[in-house]
Amino acid sequence: MNLLKTFATASLIALASFGANASQITSGGVTWDPDFDNGFTSDFISTGVFKQYYVAGTARDGIAVGDKISDFSLVKLDDTLEGYGFLETFNGQNSSEYCVTCDVLSFTFTDFKLDSLTGFGAPVFTGGSAAIFANLGGLPTSYASASDDLLWLELDAVINPLAGDGVGSTIDVLGTVAGAAFSNAYFDVIGGAAASNFDTDSELFGSDLAYSSARSAGQDTGTFIVNGNTIPEPTSLAIFGLGLLGLAGAARRKA
Repeated sequence: MNLLKTFATASLIALASFGANASQITSGGVTWDPDFDNGFTSDFISTGVFKQYYVAGTARDGIAVGDKISDFSLVKLDDTLEGYGFLETFNGQNSSEYCVTCDVLSFTFTDFKLDSLTGFGAPVFTGGSAAIFANLGGLPTSYASASDDLLWLELDAVINPLAGDGVGSTIDVLGTVAGAAFSNAYFDVIGGAAASNFDTDSELFGSDLAYSSARSAGQDTGTFIVNGNTIPEPTSLAIFGLGLLGLAGAARRKA
């Protein structure tokens, strides 16, 4: 009976300790608390800034295929949207708090092809992907510097069947190519060090992450919000389980 009491007491202590730390998730050198009150129903929300440009898909006067275009009045169909940025906050923490072994979470996006324009002049994009990196080089100043170091999340854009006047687009844009624009996009997690924490299919259209951004007319920079749900690290549950197994084994040996 004493052994059973000892085992039960130890189990309760282990449960209490696990419960006190279960909310904090650390994955790929980044830590966050999914119980943080971010004003959304999802587990996390990040805010940040981005810089965008287009990559020429066709040659024309003074522009060769592959050239970067920052004057959006020169953008044509078949050009692709590309850019980079970084996450300023992650569930209320800045980069010095959420990055355990990195400087900042940087990100890149590429291959969003400008396929057509709606009747209101809004761009219709096809394709596209993005990636988030646990960056060791400080704040990114280029696409190359934003894509350094550990690949934290690899993302594919999801088609929004309601966007682009109902023809479908991977970015739902309220605005125009050269003017002010408010955009929404959804992404599937397909890889990266933290993929197992974010592959939840819990956002619209079965996606994992929801992304919203705003950019003023004539500007190549803007702000964004990304949110989604997370899954605790399996290792946390495994460690707790091993602890209970160890206690059970000790009790059997004493018996």
